[in-house]
Amino acid sequence: MLAVQPNILNPNLVPLLGSLWRGAVLVVGGFALSKYVLPYLFRMVAKAPELVLVSALGWCFFLAGAASLIGLSREMGALIAGVSLSTFPYNVDVVAKAVSLRDFFVTLFFVALGMQITIPSLEVLELALAASVFVIVSRVVVVPILYALRLGLRTSIVPAINLAQVSEFSIVIASLGVTLHQINQDVLTVVIVTFAVTSVVSTYMINFSHPIQRLLAAGFKAVGLRDLDSKAELAEAAEVHQPVIFLGFFRDTSSILYEFEHEGSAEESRRFIEKILVIDFNPTVLRELRRKNIKCVYGDIAHADTLRHAGVEHAQLVVSSITDDVLRGTSNMRLMNSVHTHALFRRDKRYWPRGRHLPG
Repeated sequence: MLAVQPNILNPNLVPLLGSLWRGAVLVVGGFALSKYVLPYLFRMVAKAPELVLVSALGWCFFLAGAASLIGLSREMGALIAGVSLSTFPYNVDVVAKAVSLRDFFVTLFFVALGMQITIPSLEVLELALAASVFVIVSRVVVVPILYALRLGLRTSIVPAINLAQVSEFSIVIASLGVTLHQINQDVLTVVIVTFAVTSVVSTYMINFSHPIQRLLAAGFKAVGLRDLDSKAELAEAAEVHQPVIFLGFFRDTSSILYEFEHEGSAEESRRFIEKILVIDFNPTVLRELRRKNIKCVYGDIAHADTLRHAGVEHAQLVVSSITDDVLRGTSNMRLMNSVHTHALFRRDKRYWPRGRHLPG
């Protein structure tokens, strides 16, 4: 988009192909320099962290200037510079040091945009409100796509909630359009107001994504859509009465299973795996667990009915390795109070036991 935008007013094939050609040259040239030249430069300045940051900024300004020189936007050159730097081992340090600069210039960017906006007319506000509603409602289109891929109602609904906003990059493209006289000021105002409205609304939608998802999932189930957490599967898991149940599958759970799989003998590992039941709502994780012959069921551990149907009350040990900042709709304290057996729950960086001390 940034490559062809300067020639949109003259949509002939030759100018558009010329813009795409110049963009391809800039991309290839930038990545070639970042692969064969920049490594030597960064190795020389790596002992001075400040020089690493200055070199990265210099590379950004160099590609931005080169893009402007060949008739492309400076924003495209800066974007290519950032992508080419992302492969370097110094990128984490550069990002950490450039955060304050980024926030400062982003603030100036929005201040400059705000100064360009005139008092919007009623027609512009109505158009911005309609665009905001359209952006939020149109994200529903991802739900049937993800559901058709058998990812479950939760995985289908939550992305639609999290995508309900206009990207900041749309403001960059719109401001370039005003500079190049491709659109008028009212269109830029509509884009900015739509961005502001959707950003505010999506913030609250993301914060309350779990209850919204539960409400919508209940509605979809009421009209006949089936979820992955079938009652038959949960009932089968409850009848087996697995002695060890993991609530959620996160880093620590993966490490625990890895240790048991590789530390003991193959027979010991097999016997331990047969005692485990994992409850999680990530379809990718469940597919991998089933590939390893680990019993697992799809379910949201925030639902008390899910825990009851899975037979948690019959388990000898219940483990939750997910911290409260990751859990949605529940907390480890609530889970601890709902489980009447030996349990280990993670709070911050420590595990809190419940019940009598366990051997080992």
